[in-house]
Amino acid sequence: MELETSRFGLLEYEEEKVITFSGGMPGFKKYRCFTIVVIEESPFQYLQSVEDGSLAFIIASPFDFFQEYEFDLPDQLKETMNLHSKEQIQVYNIVNVQGELDAATINLAAPIIINTTDLTGMQYILPNGGYSIHQPLFSKRVSAGGE
Repeated sequence: MELETSRFGLLEYEEEKVITFSGGMPGFKKYRCFTIVVIEESPFQYLQSVEDGSLAFIIASPFDFFQEYEFDLPDQLKETMNLHSKEQIQVYNIVNVQGELDAATINLAAPIIINTTDLTGMQYILPNGGYSIHQPLFSKRVSAGGE
């Protein structure tokens, strides 16, 4: 499939690799289908809407930056997403770059959970407020508190 995007120009993607967010993304509820655009030799990727070529989120695995990052998924969410093992789960977080990359932040309070078996996803807002939505990406430690 092909999609004209504002960031990548004409983007080719495989329809069988489209991730479906049944509830959309917070703030973008009407967009439910995304593909991941891999950036070679970079910890960053893009979550590109296949319904709107101008909508893409910079994402990264939080574990590339914060090995101590952890949270529990409630049983109800695991059931809803048909998650039966850790091997089925891919976690990303949205990265916000305003200006220079060294000032980038990552939203650790709302990870994106992807079921790699059936390619469904959701952004899960962590209930305890223990992680920041504006965690400095290149900080040595994770700051507590949901800003």
